Amino acid sequence: MRIISAGELRENLADVLEKVAIGGDSFVVSKFGREKAMIGPVRIQRKKSQKKVDFSKLAAYGMWQDRKDIKDTAKWVADLRRRQSLRIHN
Repeated sequence: MRIISAGELRENLADVLEKVAIGGDSFVVSKFGREKAMIGPVRIQRKKSQKKVDFSKLAAYGMWQDRKDIKDTAKWVADLRRRQSLRIHN
C-alpha cells in the first residue's frame, strides 16, 4: 500500500484510479502528513449458489429444429435482412 499526498492525488487522479481499478493497487491519502483516507478496488462478491441454466431443458429450446427454411441460419438471416432492406414482404 502506497502513501500519496492529497496534492499528488489531485494532480494524478486518473492514473491513480487506473492503478486501483486495473492493477488492484491500494493507496493511503495523506494531508499535511496525516493519513486521511484510503483508496482501493471495489470487491464484488459473486454468488456461489447461483445456479447455471441448462438451456437444453427449457421449453423453447430447439423449437425451430424441424423447420426446413431455417436449416442454414446464416442464409436465412441474410435473406430476412435483404427483404427488410428492399421492403419486400411475403
